[in-house]
Amino acid sequence: MKDTIKNIRKTLRLTLMIFAAAFVSCEFRPDLPEPGSIPDATPPSASFESIPTAEDFRVIRFTNTSSEATKYLWNFGPDGVVCVEDEDGTIVCGTETTTTAENPYAKFEAGEGTYTVSLTAIDGNEASNTVEVELEIIDEFVPLPVTVLNGDFESGSDNWKITFSNGWNNNGFESSSDGSNTLYDGTDNGSKTRGAKWNATRSVGSLATSNTRVAYQPVVVSPSSEERTVEYILEFEYAIKDDVATDPPEGRIVIADIVSGHYTDGFEAYQQTDRGGGTSLLHMEVSERKGKGNFTVVTGEFTAPESGLVSIMLSAITPVDVYVDNVKVYPAN
Repeated sequence: MKDTIKNIRKTLRLTLMIFAAAFVSCEFRPDLPEPGSIPDATPPSASFESIPTAEDFRVIRFTNTSSEATKYLWNFGPDGVVCVEDEDGTIVCGTETTTTAENPYAKFEAGEGTYTVSLTAIDGNEASNTVEVELEIIDEFVPLPVTVLNGDFESGSDNWKITFSNGWNNNGFESSSDGSNTLYDGTDNGSKTRGAKWNATRSVGSLATSNTRVAYQPVVVSPSSEERTVEYILEFEYAIKDDVATDPPEGRIVIADIVSGHYTDGFEAYQQTDRGGGTSLLHMEVSERKGKGNFTVVTGEFTAPESGLVSIMLSAITPVDVYVDNVKVYPAN
């Protein structure tokens, strides 16, 4: 009987020791990565760019260039307040000095001076990175930069389409693999890129049919005012085949227009151009025949309207294939 009680006590003691060890292990062992988990090798990196608005040098537009982040926290310090752009494009400023917006505006009421701005970028694992910049604000006009969407035509006719009430085709142009060798950043690709193409069945003017195509894209520039005149430049490359063909009365030309305003009807927009019966802010007709693949860079300057709203229109009158590539708009000074 004594041996039996002794064995029971040993078994109970051993059980208690195992339970205690398991309890300590569960309570105090640090969390370990789950099986198959991968360490976060690409933590977030915070960075941004900034530019004053054309209307008020004290109001700054911030562009977030952070990487590997999903959330953001901006801090404009005690002298900067958060602003937002309403549906009418008007900048409205409040009293908050921080925001989680991705690309905010901020106003520094005191004007010229140096202000500390910080941006914290946070990823899905809550890892974060903060950058702090000493932002110098001066009373100097800086024209808005312009981004021409799909200006290299690598995405076909995306961003260049508009509906025409007169029945013209709304695709803008024919997508072509015979574009310029030059990439959008100006470097040599070593071979042809994609581009836009027109021919006799896509032409305007005396050759116009229901298949006519005109490329259209609205953009926003800094507006001119009584205080200043703002100039911008339209730049593009073009090539015209030198094949033997019977030219229409207008010749063999590539046409580029900048018109004032934004439109929902392509024909109404075309009627604002010089050839459409209106007056373009910029009208260019280029006709050098260097043959397929031999592109020429051309530029034209125009004055921004008071609205700051302009539209790019591209077309052609030609019996043979013509090509356009690398369309850009940028400030003249």
